[in-house]
Amino acid sequence: MSDFSKLIDSLNRHIGTYHPVTARDETKWFPGNEAASLLLQSQHIWEDLLILASIHRNTTDNYAKKLILKYVFMETKSLIEVFDKLCAIVAKTSIFDPYERHGHREITAQEKEQAFYLNKEFYRARNKTEKAITEIRDNISAHRGNLKWHEVQKFWDQVSPETLQPIFDAFPPAFDHLKDLDLYEWNRRTEDGCMEFITTQWRPEYKLG
Repeated sequence: MSDFSKLIDSLNRHIGTYHPVTARDETKWFPGNEAASLLLQSQHIWEDLLILASIHRNTTDNYAKKLILKYVFMETKSLIEVFDKLCAIVAKTSIFDPYERHGHREITAQEKEQAFYLNKEFYRARNKTEKAITEIRDNISAHRGNLKWHEVQKFWDQVSPETLQPIFDAFPPAFDHLKDLDLYEWNRRTEDGCMEFITTQWRPEYKLG
């Protein structure tokens, strides 16, 4: 696939959650723990990428398309850094055992196995692309170095959707699985001034006694 059309079809919004630009009021759900904060950050970065993808797709000038892509590289680097941290939390999460109570943030063995597989695919995509993404961000995007011109040209040649495609293929399934795990806490203020909380579940399967 030679452009970002695939991204447009992958939009998966969390209706009702806080957004620093479009949904600031206290009645929206705010992250209540680190996992929820990283999940929401990942969602916001992905939505930014989708908007940039739409702008890129509707731009006809080739140089303008390259400029938009440069910013996409910066956002993709941020996505990698944030999602890596969320994956690390999942990797350290206890597996549910009805006879051994670890606390209320637990996932099943099947959920953890699936997370391991999908996150491994994301890591494989990251390892394939991160060097190029970082070099482009550091040399011709967020920063500009005094490089030899043939090096500048080489970096510009790498500013293409194909460079980023492995991340765009691997992120959606990994994110869709992680967002449904029982790891996240949320809170909000209702219109009548009360506080509401969503916490992780207390599993009824615990064997007491």
